[in-house]
Amino acid sequence: MVDQPVRRVFTPPPQPGLSGSDGPTTPPPPDPVRITGVASGFMTAKALFVAAEVGLFAAVPGEGASARTIAERCELPERSARALADLMVATGLLEHDGQRYRNAPDAEAFLAGRGPLDLRSMLRYWDTVSYPTWTRASTAFRTREGVRAELDGAQTQAYESAVALVTAETAADVAAAYDFGTHRRVLDVGGGIGTFARPILRAFPQLTATLLDLPEVVEVAREEVSGDPLADRIELRGADVFVDPLPEGHDAVVVANFLHLFSPERNIELLTRLRAAVAPEGRLLLVDWWRDPVAPHPATRLGAGEFLMISGGDTYEAADVARWLEVSGWRFVAHLPLPPPSGLIVAEPVPEPER
Repeated sequence: MVDQPVRRVFTPPPQPGLSGSDGPTTPPPPDPVRITGVASGFMTAKALFVAAEVGLFAAVPGEGASARTIAERCELPERSARALADLMVATGLLEHDGQRYRNAPDAEAFLAGRGPLDLRSMLRYWDTVSYPTWTRASTAFRTREGVRAELDGAQTQAYESAVALVTAETAADVAAAYDFGTHRRVLDVGGGIGTFARPILRAFPQLTATLLDLPEVVEVAREEVSGDPLADRIELRGADVFVDPLPEGHDAVVVANFLHLFSPERNIELLTRLRAAVAPEGRLLLVDWWRDPVAPHPATRLGAGEFLMISGGDTYEAADVARWLEVSGWRFVAHLPLPPPSGLIVAEPVPEPER
């Protein structure tokens, strides 16, 4: 009886050689490395979250640091510091020469608090909000219903900070791409902490804005906006946009990174309510991660899952939005590209006699 080769879970099988000096090369059999790598990715992610939480990357100076130094600066047991640092070496975010650990260039730029962009708020959101939510992913995918629990104050702050981080550049892009010069009052629906409203107000001094979001979000926004020079031009309004009366008299309505949180039916409901509240000469500006059906951006792939977990949402195509606008009393005007994955869809209200 010929012994069968042992198939190992974590070690790729040896690569076969040539069948002969001049013969063809035998294709290597598949191995499970990709599967085990993806399946164990939650461990790596959690290690990264902990590293950011304890300040590991900030604790490593340019000349590097030993495990003992990292342990002292992060207030960890030395063996824990070494284990955590070694896990980050495996990701490539840390480098190790046998004596000292050093931040890789991307870790130094984005995770140490010393670079051009600090991604630690995003990691805090993924750790405290997204990570526990995805433990119920099976239910979400089977039912198309959100599974995220109600957020406490700290989680709400983490969520809003992460949203602000992700959307800050897009907000500036919108202020540059669309001419608000003819408008006077902007309604920012689901406006969070004013990430979109504030760049628009800075660029167009004649504008005032109403920031509309859930009462608990408005409380977070109040702290963020209070010291801003634009505070006297921003009205904060706590309300449920699907239930409570919407403020009227606005000639521009911005709905940014909001439609992806809801089902198509709910989005049509929202657009219909906004049509009834907007001024006749108003404009509707829809900003989101519109999915390209031919070549989806990686962010829209991830976003489709995250938005489902949050509230049963999805990423949508511009063609989907055009259909929603048609049945909710709006006329599609333009689809303005922004740096991917975002885009701006502009619509105007259909006059009453034409409906």
